[in-house]
Amino acid sequence: MKRKKINIALTICVLVLGVSLTFYFRRQFGRQGQALANTQMQLKLTKKQLDIQRAKVNKNDIDDRVVNELTTPEQAYLKQELLDNNFSGTILIVRHNHVIYQGGRGYANSEQFTTPKTTYQIGSVQKSLTAALVMKAVENGQLKLTDHLSRFYPQIPKANQITLQMMLDMRSGLFETSAPKVVQTDAQRLQFAIKHLQVKKIGQHAYSPVNYVLLAGLLEQATHKSYNDLMKQQIITPLGVQAFNFMPNFSDPQHATAYAYQKNGAYGAEIEDPAYIYTRELGTGNLYATASSLYQVEEAIVQGKVFKSKYLQQLRHTNNGQYSGGVYNYRDYFTSHGIEAGFESHVQMSQNGESGIILLSNQYKSTPSLVTMSKQIYQQLLV
Repeated sequence: MKRKKINIALTICVLVLGVSLTFYFRRQFGRQGQALANTQMQLKLTKKQLDIQRAKVNKNDIDDRVVNELTTPEQAYLKQELLDNNFSGTILIVRHNHVIYQGGRGYANSEQFTTPKTTYQIGSVQKSLTAALVMKAVENGQLKLTDHLSRFYPQIPKANQITLQMMLDMRSGLFETSAPKVVQTDAQRLQFAIKHLQVKKIGQHAYSPVNYVLLAGLLEQATHKSYNDLMKQQIITPLGVQAFNFMPNFSDPQHATAYAYQKNGAYGAEIEDPAYIYTRELGTGNLYATASSLYQVEEAIVQGKVFKSKYLQQLRHTNNGQYSGGVYNYRDYFTSHGIEAGFESHVQMSQNGESGIILLSNQYKSTPSLVTMSKQIYQQLLV
């Protein structure tokens, strides 16, 4: 009887202890579960905040990383476009401030494939930067778009009938009848241009690079600084862009070599550019860049980071595809194209700079057209 009572007492103790322990552990695990849930919620909020911050500070997103965030159908489309056009170079696609694709195709030289770090000559795309420097001088009160060329170069025939706006828009009627084939200083290059000028139909559009050579010269007069120094002090350094500078680019192992194009897509002979090309193309085509650094600069121009946004409308005052301020301007986007020493470049970007495509190639070809391919990709992936 006594043993039975002891067993009952032990059983009751075990039950009480079990209930107590169950309650205790449930309470503890409940707290831990709630803590875990709170942590997960905090992580979600932090990720959301980071996504928002990344969207705001999109410069950090546009760099020289390899990126592929295209959908499977988009990847198939892009791969076929590049294949059909025998593209050799680097391509960058930005959609709503976010890089959705960046990569290389083909060879940069005999030893390396092209990558987002590969640099290329950008050719006439540089004219949009020269135009930006002109507008910076306008903002600073050093120039007016209504200024006549005669203010700076009175010796040029009919210079009193030609405004800076006309030169920016290629409506000056100025043509250069010869091109220098020796290395020159800026002053020598400008004197050569003046000596070999013809003036044809003033006011009628006719693409002529000498307009931007002379714009570089009058910038030097108005600011008392060299064109190279202006580019570095007002664009390259303030924007903090990397792999973006003046040719020659012998010190950069990532610089691409240009090759002649063969119809089957094979690489032809290496194209060597003589040193005088770099001084001849003053203001018009002697810069090199990566796809990402070029995007950052073009984006900065339209987003008011080089000069105030209110001046952009004066600079790019057309919206029907006509040339103005170094680009072909449309209502919703603008384009810029360059060819230099076997290199070809093309930019197509939305007017707000939030979406766009950069194509840089080390193999120029007239057919198939890089410009056409760029427009097709833009229409397919960004519109």
